[in-house]
Amino acid sequence: MKTRRRRRYHGKDRISALPDCLLLQILSNLEVYRAVQLSILSTRWKNIWKHMSVVTLHHRNFESIESFATFVSQFFSFRTGKSSLQALNFECFHYFDPDLLKRIIKYLFSHNIQLLDMSVPCSLEHFPLCTNFSYHSLTSLKLIACQEIYHWGRQGPVFPNSLQFPALTYLYLGFFTLLCTTDDGYADPFSVFQSLNTLIIKHCPLYNYITNVEDSLFISSVTLVNLTIVLPDSYKSYKFKLSTPNLCSFNFTGNPFQNLSGHNNISNTNFSYIKHVRISLISNKVAKFPSILSNWLLALMESFTVTSKTLKILNLFPKSWKIDFPYLHNLKLLKIETHEFSSLPDGREDFLLQNAPSAKKVIFPGFSLKDLAKEDRRRIKQFRYRY
Repeated sequence: MKTRRRRRYHGKDRISALPDCLLLQILSNLEVYRAVQLSILSTRWKNIWKHMSVVTLHHRNFESIESFATFVSQFFSFRTGKSSLQALNFECFHYFDPDLLKRIIKYLFSHNIQLLDMSVPCSLEHFPLCTNFSYHSLTSLKLIACQEIYHWGRQGPVFPNSLQFPALTYLYLGFFTLLCTTDDGYADPFSVFQSLNTLIIKHCPLYNYITNVEDSLFISSVTLVNLTIVLPDSYKSYKFKLSTPNLCSFNFTGNPFQNLSGHNNISNTNFSYIKHVRISLISNKVAKFPSILSNWLLALMESFTVTSKTLKILNLFPKSWKIDFPYLHNLKLLKIETHEFSSLPDGREDFLLQNAPSAKKVIFPGFSLKDLAKEDRRRIKQFRYRY
């Protein structure tokens, strides 16, 4: 009986018999060029890829940037006008035609894009996010202006101060310039996002037309829960001021040179109730690190992550081991993030547990670029299964 059943289905294309929604689910797990290649299997598959709502386009899968640009142009040209595009992961680390980039952006925002993850090299004048741009469906936005076509430390494209994305909950910004627009030197590009839950700012310098005032980044949001700031040593340091009453997680990499308490530095932020803090110092150029760190650890945190390099830098300041941290009595977990080129000072991290002796201590390897790429794929995959 089983033999007859096998003969009956031998040579029958049962996958093509699946409904379009399942075929699209299968294709959404592939990069687009693979999905397009499947169109030669049969007439059933010929036009399925044109309706994909979750799309991944990476230049590394093509022999040249020219062939990648040609494929991208044809892909958006051949898509049917009624098909929505819910999520796009676009990556190109080489020069990319700015006119084609503008065409892509225009297409996305006319086809109900909700998750946009774009890494592309772009000069200041060519990035197609214009002032007063508005779109009401975008919920997740990751933009990285790759540095290949201009030198490190130079000004990248300016992130506009007046974008209108009322549904945006996740924003990741990399290698953009944040423009100071007030007379007292403040940049305030994020307060317009009324639903923002997670904000990640990496390698984003400030630019101020007024030279005699101190640059400051102002972050104001009543909905913000998770905040990550990465300031490389190569950029001019600047202060940031927070008005984030519901902030729960704070992650900082850089050289802190400011206090986070007092009305001059922080307003309307219940910093003492942040539950998760991660601090990674990158150099020992600031002699006041220990006292600044003491000020930053005023939070009644439950978990504190510190890198081995941070502990190594603090080890250069003997007085840091004598600082009392009374607010760490609520600490439940101390995580020490190790890195290949930074050894861990023996037992020196225990001074952070002096007021929380029952807290658990965990030592683990730090994140690599592969880990970050996996996290991006996980975020897109979670989005994919909603459609």
